[in-house]
Amino acid sequence: MNRRPILSGLLAGLLLAALLAPWTGAALGALAKARATRTALMASAATPAADVPVLRPELAFARGTAAAAVRTRVERLARGGGVLVETVRTAAAPAPLVMVELRLSGPEKAVLALADALERERPLVRFRTWRIVPAEGGGVRLSGTLVGAAR
Repeated sequence: MNRRPILSGLLAGLLLAALLAPWTGAALGALAKARATRTALMASAATPAADVPVLRPELAFARGTAAAAVRTRVERLARGGGVLVETVRTAAAPAPLVMVELRLSGPEKAVLALADALERERPLVRFRTWRIVPAEGGGVRLSGTLVGAAR
């Protein structure tokens, strides 16, 4: 085997690597900057935002009486619509929220009207979870969790 083709190939490879070095270095530098920017953006996205109110104050319940106000609303609307309130109890919720678990039964039309009225009135309250199943006597049973905000 002749050494001349091997040496010329090795020399050509070294010359090509030397010619491409500036562009390779620039590409690696740009990659390092992009990775640093990505890391900084991910760190800023991971930090919690400042406490910003989610709702306007008039859409939230008063902090001390939020659970009682939701319970009162449920009982008032149920009494007016002919729906039986089986259970209404406060559930654990993070600080600015109030959660109430409920179970209602009655005629289907009345139960659905009550659920609609619960969400339409102010202060704002929404069903986090809900389930409607057939009940004894031809009616339905609504069980779910209501969530509202407290100010």
